[in-house]
Amino acid sequence: MGREALVEELTEHLAQCAPGPGRPAAVVVGPPGAGKTALILRAAHGVRERFPDGQVFVDLHSPGSLPVTPDALVRRVLRSLGGAPAAEHPHPHPHPEESRARLRHALSSRRVLVVLDNVDSEAQVRPLLVDGGRSAVLVAARRELSALPGRFGRRIGALEEPEAYRVLADLVGAERVRAERPAALSVVRSCAGLPLAVHIAGLWLTARPHRPLRDLADRLADERERLSALRIGDLSLRASVSAYYRPLPPPLRTALRQLAAAPAGFTPSRTPAGPLGDPPADLLEELVHRQLLHTDTTAPHGDLHYRLHDAVRLYASEAPHRTPSPQLPPDH
Repeated sequence: MGREALVEELTEHLAQCAPGPGRPAAVVVGPPGAGKTALILRAAHGVRERFPDGQVFVDLHSPGSLPVTPDALVRRVLRSLGGAPAAEHPHPHPHPEESRARLRHALSSRRVLVVLDNVDSEAQVRPLLVDGGRSAVLVAARRELSALPGRFGRRIGALEEPEAYRVLADLVGAERVRAERPAALSVVRSCAGLPLAVHIAGLWLTARPHRPLRDLADRLADERERLSALRIGDLSLRASVSAYYRPLPPPLRTALRQLAAAPAGFTPSRTPAGPLGDPPADLLEELVHRQLLHTDTTAPHGDLHYRLHDAVRLYASEAPHRTPSPQLPPDH
């Protein structure tokens, strides 16, 4: 499914973490639908023999839930390692620092790989970083974890068109894709190279061997239908973007809507302000930090362009017409 070089980089880094002293967390960050989860799972699978005491996977912000707190994460990892108090223990919920101490001991004495998906903050990762430990931490994050000490970071985005085309061909079948190459290329371009979008498109076509690729290509060509069409089973591109959008404070949501209505390459100093004005620079940088916006330094005149990822632009465009989701209880 592409990204072989990145998988190799991650596996090499993780392989160095055991049995020697602890290394910084390996962090993969990227926009919605970039394939972070698939990437870290492939890397974790590739080093399973290096961590004989097991691997622990935790999704810190699954769809329909609030983020897992650091203390709840510590308890969850401890339970997976068999180090949490039993329910019948007189103090089944010890002081958070006691739980952290138990976790540090477990990670320093064993060779465990902890895989964290949908990380929102450095605070969720820090309790798992043990100086001199024998374990390792692999992270897929929704934002830059700039304050994480010494992280081994890799930023991912959309696939190049040839690689996205190969991913689609692997899913749908090379012969079928080759027979309708123009339609296949149209599908890939409508997916903007996002691995999740290409994967969903491939599964949709695989489930409908009697349908020509042009049927899906035509539907995806309509931007008003694109997010609705890129859904199959429990996989949804709209849900992936929503997970990034829901935690945003109102000023950032407003900035996203402004950008969605602006030209494709938004340069604050050269773009006429819309009815709400230009988003302040600090808001733009925060959206970059949160992987909802990216910069383009190749713009004419040496200007710095801010560009919305395509799926984010479509989601932000429909946001004013969407019914707000109810608040959900925190995940303990």
